[in-house]
Amino acid sequence: MRVTVLFGGQLVEAAGVHREELELPEGSSLADLLGELGRIHGPRLTSAMAGRVLVLVNGRSAEPSRAGEVRLSDGDFISILPPVSGGLT
Repeated sequence: MRVTVLFGGQLVEAAGVHREELELPEGSSLADLLGELGRIHGPRLTSAMAGRVLVLVNGRSAEPSRAGEVRLSDGDFISILPPVSGGLT
C-alpha cells in the first residue's frame, strides 16, 4: 500500500523533505510507518520525533503512544507536526 507523509516545522529539516510517499506492506500500522521513517531518515528525525509530536491520519489525531493500534490503508495521508506552543500573553 502507498501512503503520503507530510512533515511540518523543524521535522522538515530533520527529514530533509517536506512530503514523501512510502510503500508499506498491507496491514501496516502507524508504528510500522514511524519505524520505517526512522530507518530511512536516521537518528536526526528519530530524535526530533522523540519529543511530543502531533500525528494526524487523514486529518484525525492519532496518539503516537498508541501507534501500534492505528492501522493504515492505501492512500492514507499522515501529517507529522511539531507541537503548537505560544499564544497571547
